[in-house]
Amino acid sequence: MKGDLGRLAQFWCLVPGLCLFASPVLGGIVAIPEFPVEGESVTITVSTERGTPAAGLAVQAVYRPGSAVEKLEDIGSTGVDGSVTWSPTGAGIVMLQTVAVEDGPSYTLNLSVRYDGLPKSGLVILLFAGIFLYGGVIWGFRSLRALPPRLPPDT
Repeated sequence: MKGDLGRLAQFWCLVPGLCLFASPVLGGIVAIPEFPVEGESVTITVSTERGTPAAGLAVQAVYRPGSAVEKLEDIGSTGVDGSVTWSPTGAGIVMLQTVAVEDGPSYTLNLSVRYDGLPKSGLVILLFAGIFLYGGVIWGFRSLRALPPRLPPDT
């Protein structure tokens, strides 16, 4: 009897968790491609909680959200199919958000926009760090060679 109650308690503790995983979360913003490249077009689709396209919502892009240099860009309004096309003007973290209308829900999506090529500033920093670090190693070995060949041991 005691074992049956334990199994029953385990079952009832598991059921709410299954209900949480089984309920689909609808509504939100979807970007295709998922990892856009700077300057290439991205299709943004907004849907409601019922899964229907959200037409006429204003969509904005916030570049580097929460930082001191964040920049807001108006993308446009969604069409009848709930989508709008956008080309990112800069690389980095971008938050897409809809502007809520008449106490309606607002949706957000964080994206990582990639550079369209090799970032030149990153290459310059890499070369400078390599020259600085290897230069220090070469200087250290040269100063070791300049020491007299027979030094008394440190005591």
